[in-house]
Amino acid sequence: MPGRRNPDDKKSRLIGAVGETLKENGYHGLGLNKITLRAGVSKPMVYEYFGNQTGLLKAYIGRKDTWLAYFESLELPEDPTTEELKNCFIKMLQDQFRYFHEDREMQKLVLWQISEFNPLMRATCEAREREGVRLLELADGHFRESGISLKAVMGMLVGGVYYNVLHDSAGLGTIAGIDIKNEKEFDTMLKTIAQVIEWAFQAAEMVNAGNKHR
Repeated sequence: MPGRRNPDDKKSRLIGAVGETLKENGYHGLGLNKITLRAGVSKPMVYEYFGNQTGLLKAYIGRKDTWLAYFESLELPEDPTTEELKNCFIKMLQDQFRYFHEDREMQKLVLWQISEFNPLMRATCEAREREGVRLLELADGHFRESGISLKAVMGMLVGGVYYNVLHDSAGLGTIAGIDIKNEKEFDTMLKTIAQVIEWAFQAAEMVNAGNKHR
């Protein structure tokens, strides 16, 4: 099967070169010349394997952005309890914080996503958003009459994760005196993510209990 392995190897090298180029030069540096030179693959191969540069970038984004696969891996029963949902959201946000903090390439990819409109990024974000909203809607019954928006809480937390990591990655120092390069303070951030989600669920439960006794 040597004839089959060689094209697959070249495809993998090209996709890998996109990531390395993005990590080193940012999204503005994703020129085809730089990518193919790093991969050691001629430019005509990009058109043969991916159709064009956009096709190559789409393949890279599909491989790198693992959130859809992550959603699929979540082990939730068909009819999850409120406690199971709460623990799922805590784990999901904590996992996101760890992964984003550790992966410089993903930081550059997200910075690209939020810096300018790009149809490829828009499609990826919309697919991720659909799955995220689907999960959040499972908790609607707990929050519907409480006046508390779990979606807003999660939106603020996701935004906080992105900003804290990108701020740290840019070497801009602490935020509110917290240095996430410090392991103890990073763990404090993870703990706080859990506390905020816990508080939201508890607050909704208290409102719901009060409504029942009216």
